[in-house]
Amino acid sequence: MQMINNLYSDVERGRKLNKLIRSLYKYKPVMGLFVITLPLEKGALLEVYNYNVLLQPYYSERDDEIVVVGVTKSKDSANEILRRITEDTLKTLRCLDIKEYFKENFDLIALPKKRMKKK
Repeated sequence: MQMINNLYSDVERGRKLNKLIRSLYKYKPVMGLFVITLPLEKGALLEVYNYNVLLQPYYSERDDEIVVVGVTKSKDSANEILRRITEDTLKTLRCLDIKEYFKENFDLIALPKKRMKKK
């Protein structure tokens, strides 16, 4: 899993956001956390997932990387962040190439690989 260096979020910068980011780094389950990712399936611009869904083995075994571009504490605010990302992309590139927008304007941070529990 990867994330951009300056996440889109409705959570105020500081302790609360840092705590959410630490949970992402440690792959800890978090109640009510939604992440906005670059599309995992073809034909989409962005996708919203409950973070706990991404902790399932299916997503960790995928060949392609999951790139987190935003975090939020509710589904409604996730839609607001999607709108904000779309507007920023249109202002910057004058088109809806969201992958290119993130590639040009943000650095990717690779999260450590998920550790498997010892049996």
